Amino acid sequence: MNEIRRVLVVGGGVGGLTAAAILARRGTEVIVIERRPAFDIPGVGLGQPANALRVYDSLGVLEEILETGFVYDRMHIFDPSRKLIAEHKFLLGDDRVPAFCALSRLQLHKILLAAAERAGAQIRLGVEVSEIHEDRDCVDVTFSNGQRDSFDLLAGFDGIRSTTRLHLVGTAFAPRPSGYGAWRVQAPRPADVRGMEFLQGVSSKTGAMPLSNDIMYLFHIRSEAAGANFAGQDQAKLFKERLAQYGGYVPEIAASLNSSSDIVYSPIEPLMLPWPWFRGRVVIGGDAAHTFAPHLTQGAAMAAEDAFVLAREVLADDGSVEARLMRYSMKRYPRCAFVYTFSGQWMHDEQSIHSAEELEAARAELTLNASARIGASDRILNAAI
Repeated sequence: MNEIRRVLVVGGGVGGLTAAAILARRGTEVIVIERRPAFDIPGVGLGQPANALRVYDSLGVLEEILETGFVYDRMHIFDPSRKLIAEHKFLLGDDRVPAFCALSRLQLHKILLAAAERAGAQIRLGVEVSEIHEDRDCVDVTFSNGQRDSFDLLAGFDGIRSTTRLHLVGTAFAPRPSGYGAWRVQAPRPADVRGMEFLQGVSSKTGAMPLSNDIMYLFHIRSEAAGANFAGQDQAKLFKERLAQYGGYVPEIAASLNSSSDIVYSPIEPLMLPWPWFRGRVVIGGDAAHTFAPHLTQGAAMAAEDAFVLAREVLADDGSVEARLMRYSMKRYPRCAFVYTFSGQWMHDEQSIHSAEELEAARAELTLNASARIGASDRILNAAI
């Protein structure tokens, strides 16, 4: 039996909700399970490039996203004092879809959740998968609440610690510490922060992304010990220390940090799972299959694209389910591998600057090549999926 009538989506993040909305809009019965008991979404903000916005446009939510977030079409690279090194106007988007729109993770989640519910997807919170039993024509699932059910397809968009990936490949492929971590905090947006920007420093990078007319988020990337946990009363102090070399708006934000500041720290743990991303009728996408350095702001975008392509392929009326899932895997792997490689190299290059002399050499190289390099990425990611 090759018809896909019932789908279990594991994970209620960007990829899972996008997949649920697209599948349900096409008449498929969809159940989404999310292990968290409530959608108190962690995180600060997400820049959504044109390739992601096109997926959201197919769900009918593009206008809502653009009205909610901050639209911009360029990025800037500065030195630590916020003196301009390079400006890049993105080659993303078209007459309908802008290059970028950034908004809070919670706002994007609310929009996608509403889209999935309008399409008819059922959302079940506080539920996990306990057991998966694969049959030729179905997947039998036992849930953490003891209930059992059967589906034509199980799509795991359950994040970087994916239990669905563990079912497929065990521990053979898992995220590994890169040796770098990212700090983030929301802050008031100065009027001259009109797009994504980076302040390249010695042994670290700081920057900002506007999320609305009033709010942006400040981020900071540097080497951190694997397994480091910065929660607690010292978090603000540690973040201030890491921002000390930077000028512009950074000192004022740093001075405002205290024990009540909503600071988010996360290690950068890249993963690129070889294809195929499925076995039988169990398939994965999003962070379960790939995680990237954040430099291209393509993490959520690749999850949304995964969802779009997966739905398109599995609902195509040609070939076996296995053949359709293989097409999905083969179409998604090269594009995600490009993001993995490009963003990882960018992170490695910027974090390899360890002296004032190396920063001056990097300034000259970035002035000459940064825009052309990012433009090459733009052309690839602006192509149709």
